[in-house]
Amino acid sequence: MSVEAATSRRNARGRQPIKLGLFHLVWLFLLLSFAGLIAEVVVSFFIDGRWESRVGFVIGPFSPIYGLGGVLITLAMNPVRDRNVALQFLVAALVGGALEYFAGWFFEVRYGIVAWSYVGRPLNFHGHTCADMMMLWGIVGVLWVDLVLPRAVRLVERIPEKARRPLTAAALAFILLDSALTLACLDSWFWRAVGHPVENPLQQFCATYFDDDFMRSRFETMGMWPSLASR
Repeated sequence: MSVEAATSRRNARGRQPIKLGLFHLVWLFLLLSFAGLIAEVVVSFFIDGRWESRVGFVIGPFSPIYGLGGVLITLAMNPVRDRNVALQFLVAALVGGALEYFAGWFFEVRYGIVAWSYVGRPLNFHGHTCADMMMLWGIVGVLWVDLVLPRAVRLVERIPEKARRPLTAAALAFILLDSALTLACLDSWFWRAVGHPVENPLQQFCATYFDDDFMRSRFETMGMWPSLASR
Protein backbone atom coordinates (compact mmCIF):
# COMPACT_ATOMS: atom_id res chain seq x y z
CA MET A 1 0.00 0.00 0.00
CA SER A 2 1.34 3.43 -0.92
CA VAL A 3 1.97 6.15 1.67
CA GLU A 4 -0.85 8.21 0.13
CA ALA A 5 -3.27 5.30 0.34
CA ALA A 6 -2.29 4.54 3.93
CA THR A 7 -2.76 8.20 4.91
CA SER A 8 -6.16 8.25 3.17
CA ARG A 9 -7.20 5.14 5.03
CA ARG A 10 -6.17 6.62 8.38
CA ASN A 11 -8.10 9.80 7.61
CA ALA A 12 -11.15 7.74 6.73
CA ARG A 13 -10.97 6.21 10.21
CA GLY A 14 -11.07 9.68 11.77
CA ARG A 15 -7.33 10.24 12.38
CA GLN A 16 -7.25 13.88 11.28
CA PRO A 17 -5.82 16.47 13.71
CA ILE A 18 -8.27 17.45 16.44
CA LYS A 19 -9.17 21.08 16.93
CA LEU A 20 -7.84 22.07 20.36
CA GLY A 21 -7.97 25.34 22.28
CA LEU A 22 -6.82 26.61 25.67
CA PHE A 23 -10.01 25.22 27.19
CA HIS A 24 -9.07 21.69 26.12
CA LEU A 25 -5.40 21.98 27.10
CA VAL A 26 -6.14 23.22 30.64
CA TRP A 27 -8.48 20.34 31.38
CA LEU A 28 -6.27 17.79 29.65
CA PHE A 29 -3.41 18.97 31.89
CA LEU A 30 -5.46 18.40 35.05
CA LEU A 31 -6.88 15.10 33.81
CA LEU A 32 -3.46 13.72 32.88
CA SER A 33 -1.81 15.06 36.05
CA PHE A 34 -4.36 13.16 38.12
CA ALA A 35 -4.45 9.99 36.00
CA GLY A 36 -0.65 9.87 35.75
CA LEU A 37 -0.31 10.19 39.52
CA ILE A 38 -2.76 7.34 40.16
CA ALA A 39 -1.01 5.11 37.62
CA GLU A 40 2.44 5.82 39.09
CA VAL A 41 1.28 5.17 42.66
CA VAL A 42 -0.28 1.85 41.67
CA VAL A 43 2.72 0.72 39.59
CA SER A 44 5.18 1.73 42.32
CA PHE A 45 3.16 -0.27 44.87
CA PHE A 46 3.61 -3.46 42.87
CA ILE A 47 7.30 -2.71 42.33
CA ASP A 48 8.26 -1.47 45.82
CA GLY A 49 5.57 -3.19 47.89
CA ARG A 50 4.34 -0.04 49.65
CA TRP A 51 2.22 3.01 49.02
CA GLU A 52 4.21 6.19 48.43
CA SER A 53 3.31 9.81 47.85
CA ARG A 54 4.17 10.64 44.24
CA VAL A 55 2.55 14.05 43.98
CA GLY A 56 4.32 16.96 42.31
CA PHE A 57 2.28 19.88 43.67
CA VAL A 58 1.97 21.02 47.29
CA ILE A 59 -1.82 21.22 46.83
CA GLY A 60 -4.02 18.61 45.21
CA PRO A 61 -3.60 15.05 43.92
CA PHE A 62 -1.61 15.95 40.84
CA SER A 63 1.72 15.07 39.24
CA PRO A 64 2.34 17.88 36.76
CA ILE A 65 5.09 16.05 34.87
CA TYR A 66 2.35 13.88 33.34
CA GLY A 67 0.06 16.81 32.67
CA LEU A 68 2.78 18.88 31.04
CA GLY A 69 4.16 15.88 29.17
CA GLY A 70 0.70 14.99 27.89
CA VAL A 71 -0.03 18.52 26.74
CA LEU A 72 3.34 18.88 24.99
CA ILE A 73 2.99 15.49 23.30
CA THR A 74 -0.55 16.37 22.26
CA LEU A 75 0.57 19.66 20.73
CA ALA A 76 3.51 17.99 18.97
CA MET A 77 1.64 14.90 17.74
CA ASN A 78 -1.78 16.28 16.90
CA PRO A 79 -0.53 17.82 13.61
CA VAL A 80 0.91 14.42 12.56
CA ARG A 81 -2.05 12.40 13.81
CA ASP A 82 -2.81 11.32 10.24
CA ARG A 83 0.79 10.27 9.56
CA ASN A 84 2.46 6.89 10.02
CA VAL A 85 2.96 5.32 13.43
CA ALA A 86 6.76 5.43 13.22
CA LEU A 87 6.75 9.22 12.97
CA GLN A 88 4.27 9.51 15.83
CA PHE A 89 6.43 7.23 17.97
CA LEU A 90 9.56 9.27 17.23
CA VAL A 91 7.86 12.58 18.06
CA ALA A 92 6.45 11.28 21.35
CA ALA A 93 9.76 9.67 22.36
CA LEU A 94 11.74 12.85 21.70
CA VAL A 95 9.24 15.18 23.39
CA GLY A 96 8.78 12.93 26.43
CA GLY A 97 12.49 12.28 26.80
CA ALA A 98 13.37 15.96 26.45
CA LEU A 99 10.81 16.94 29.09
CA GLU A 100 12.00 14.26 31.51
CA TYR A 101 15.63 15.29 30.99
CA PHE A 102 14.93 19.01 31.50
CA ALA A 103 12.77 18.43 34.58
CA GLY A 104 15.38 16.14 36.19
CA TRP A 105 18.17 18.59 35.38
CA PHE A 106 16.20 21.57 36.69
CA PHE A 107 15.35 19.97 40.03
CA GLU A 108 18.94 18.88 40.52
CA VAL A 109 20.72 22.16 39.68
CA ARG A 110 18.12 24.40 41.31
CA TYR A 111 17.23 22.50 44.48
CA GLY A 112 19.69 19.61 44.74
CA ILE A 113 16.73 17.26 44.38
CA VAL A 114 16.92 13.91 42.64
CA ALA A 115 13.28 13.14 41.86
CA TRP A 116 14.20 10.10 39.77
CA SER A 117 17.41 8.55 38.50
CA TYR A 118 18.21 6.20 35.64
CA VAL A 119 21.90 5.96 36.48
CA GLY A 120 23.04 2.45 35.61
CA ARG A 121 20.38 1.97 32.95
CA PRO A 122 21.64 1.44 29.37
CA LEU A 123 21.86 4.59 27.25
CA ASN A 124 20.90 6.94 30.06
CA PHE A 125 21.45 10.67 29.69
CA HIS A 126 23.04 11.97 32.92
CA GLY A 127 20.52 9.83 34.80
CA HIS A 128 17.62 12.13 33.89
CA THR A 129 16.19 9.94 31.14
CA CYS A 130 17.18 6.86 29.19
CA ALA A 131 16.47 5.03 25.96
CA ASP A 132 13.92 2.57 27.34
CA MET A 133 11.95 5.37 29.05
CA MET A 134 11.96 7.32 25.79
CA MET A 135 10.61 4.20 24.07
CA LEU A 136 7.88 4.04 26.71
CA TRP A 137 7.05 7.70 26.08
CA GLY A 138 6.83 6.85 22.39
CA ILE A 139 4.46 3.91 22.89
CA VAL A 140 2.25 5.80 25.33
CA GLY A 141 2.22 8.82 23.00
CA VAL A 142 1.00 6.76 20.04
CA LEU A 143 -1.72 5.11 22.14
CA TRP A 144 -2.68 8.47 23.58
CA VAL A 145 -3.04 10.42 20.35
CA ASP A 146 -4.71 7.60 18.40
CA LEU A 147 -6.99 6.01 20.99
CA VAL A 148 -7.38 8.08 24.14
CA LEU A 149 -7.18 11.73 23.05
CA PRO A 150 -10.48 11.74 21.11
CA ARG A 151 -12.29 10.25 24.10
CA ALA A 152 -10.60 12.64 26.53
CA VAL A 153 -11.63 15.60 24.35
CA ARG A 154 -15.23 14.37 24.27
CA LEU A 155 -15.16 14.01 28.04
CA VAL A 156 -13.85 17.56 28.50
CA GLU A 157 -16.42 18.93 26.09
CA ARG A 158 -19.20 17.62 28.32
CA ILE A 159 -18.61 20.74 30.43
CA PRO A 160 -21.54 23.03 29.52
CA GLU A 161 -20.51 25.82 27.15
CA LYS A 162 -21.82 28.56 29.44
CA ALA A 163 -19.66 27.28 32.30
CA ARG A 164 -16.49 26.68 30.29
CA ARG A 165 -14.97 30.14 30.49
CA PRO A 166 -15.30 30.71 34.27
CA LEU A 167 -14.40 27.13 35.16
CA THR A 168 -11.39 27.11 32.85
CA ALA A 169 -10.21 30.48 34.17
CA ALA A 170 -10.48 29.13 37.73
CA ALA A 171 -8.67 25.91 36.78
CA LEU A 172 -5.87 27.81 35.04
CA ALA A 173 -5.52 30.16 38.02
CA PHE A 174 -5.25 27.11 40.29
CA ILE A 175 -2.56 25.52 38.11
CA LEU A 176 -0.49 28.71 38.01
CA LEU A 177 -0.90 29.37 41.74
CA ASP A 178 -0.09 25.79 42.70
CA SER A 179 2.96 25.82 40.39
CA ALA A 180 4.28 29.08 41.85
CA LEU A 181 3.60 27.97 45.42
CA THR A 182 5.29 24.61 44.84
CA LEU A 183 8.43 26.25 43.46
CA ALA A 184 8.46 28.72 46.37
CA CYS A 185 8.10 25.88 48.90
CA LEU A 186 10.89 23.88 47.25
CA ASP A 187 13.09 26.96 47.29
CA SER A 188 12.34 27.60 50.97
CA TRP A 189 12.92 23.93 51.80
CA PHE A 190 16.33 24.06 50.10
CA TRP A 191 17.13 27.36 51.88
CA ARG A 192 16.44 25.80 55.27
CA ALA A 193 18.32 22.60 54.37
CA VAL A 194 21.57 24.50 53.79
CA GLY A 195 21.21 26.21 57.16
CA HIS A 196 20.08 29.68 56.13
CA PRO A 197 17.65 31.47 58.45
CA VAL A 198 14.12 32.24 57.28
CA GLU A 199 14.20 35.87 56.19
CA ASN A 200 11.41 37.22 54.00
CA PRO A 201 7.61 36.86 54.40
CA LEU A 202 7.32 34.28 51.62
CA GLN A 203 9.92 32.03 53.24
CA GLN A 204 8.17 32.50 56.60
CA PHE A 205 4.84 31.50 55.03
CA CYS A 206 6.35 28.39 53.48
CA ALA A 207 8.17 27.44 56.67
CA THR A 208 4.97 27.82 58.68
CA TYR A 209 2.45 26.04 56.46
CA PHE A 210 4.76 23.78 54.42
CA ASP A 211 7.51 22.92 56.89
CA ASP A 212 10.25 20.29 56.56
CA ASP A 213 8.07 17.45 57.85
CA PHE A 214 5.33 18.32 55.37
CA MET A 215 7.75 18.55 52.46
CA ARG A 216 9.49 15.27 53.31
CA SER A 217 6.13 13.51 53.61
CA ARG A 218 4.61 15.14 50.55
CA PHE A 219 7.65 14.49 48.33
CA GLU A 220 8.83 11.33 50.04
CA THR A 221 10.42 9.80 46.93
CA MET A 222 12.56 12.89 46.31
CA GLY A 223 16.04 12.99 47.79
CA MET A 224 17.62 16.38 48.48
CA TRP A 225 21.41 16.81 48.33
CA PRO A 226 22.17 20.55 48.44
CA SER A 227 25.73 19.90 47.19
CA LEU A 228 24.24 19.01 43.78
CA ALA A 229 22.67 22.43 43.33
CA SER A 230 24.67 24.88 41.26
CA ARG A 231 23.42 28.18 42.58
